[in-house]
Amino acid sequence: MRVELRRDAMFSDGSPVRAEDVVRCLAGHGVRVTSNGEDLTITSAEGSAPLDVILPRMVIYREVDGAFLGSGPFVVHREGEDELRFLRRQPNPNRINDVRLVAYRTPREAFTHTLKGDANLIFDLDPRAVEFFNGVKSLQVIRGGGRSTEAILFNLDLPRDERVQLAGYLASDRVRELAYGEGDCAESGQTQTSAGDVPSGREKLDVLAWGPFERLALAVRRTLGERGGEVLTQSIQEVLARIKERRFELVTARPLMWPRNTLTLSWRTGSPENQFGYSNPAVDRALDAGDWDAAEKALRADPPAAFICTRQHIAVVDSRIKNPELGPYDLLQTLPEWEVAQ
Repeated sequence: MRVELRRDAMFSDGSPVRAEDVVRCLAGHGVRVTSNGEDLTITSAEGSAPLDVILPRMVIYREVDGAFLGSGPFVVHREGEDELRFLRRQPNPNRINDVRLVAYRTPREAFTHTLKGDANLIFDLDPRAVEFFNGVKSLQVIRGGGRSTEAILFNLDLPRDERVQLAGYLASDRVRELAYGEGDCAESGQTQTSAGDVPSGREKLDVLAWGPFERLALAVRRTLGERGGEVLTQSIQEVLARIKERRFELVTARPLMWPRNTLTLSWRTGSPENQFGYSNPAVDRALDAGDWDAAEKALRADPPAAFICTRQHIAVVDSRIKNPELGPYDLLQTLPEWEVAQ
């Protein structure tokens, strides 16, 4: 792929984005980059994800005096443990110029503050909470297509046969209807409701959850019956630490599953986004060959997870925003273009 840098591309301190910045940021992501001074030629390395999967997710940045500078329209103004504030580098009277991201302690607390009017936006919303915002004149509900699948990831120390059983048992309409409601998932009606005996095993299975996944974790715990252990709801930082140390049995997650070539990012051996250490030669061969049907078949034979629900993303936004849309990958990637009613 050959690309050309925009002449007006700049970092948040006003310095221009140069070819060497792009080369440095893409290094180590399974691509080779060469520059002839006019443009860049980017080639995927053998066994890496396709370029149309890698490049949209790459971030171009520069480090200056220990601080990282991005190339987007917003500049970090203040950073704290529970809040980030961004200001638009070049103010625009028709756009949002000041953004505060507040980390409330629980999804329920974020819901309450939005309904009260303390917040202008809430995303990653439980579908069953939407009805509480209907009829609120100061807010509007927006939806965007889902490209990730809400799932229950397995500790890979669990025997393969047990993971196969769990994947089939949990990826069921019973779990979907408990967690999301009837018909909210693209998979609804495509699999049988879980039936028969709970998959056998020596130990109870705790469910590790974070953020918006409490209802899914509770649905899984209920479906497992006597085999289910505790539901442990923790911060995302604590969850990631436990995943890295493999101190979990089951954990909620949302791996990217569409378009199908993004399977390479989630499940190929050594992929930067394969944080769970999954590795299967048959999956790797199918991904490298671009045979997505074979890759999905190999994943079913040695499942890293029970893939439960692909659904629309939902957000509630201040009604003074004229054209809010959710981004296809990062939900707020379109926020710089949202217009403000005058």
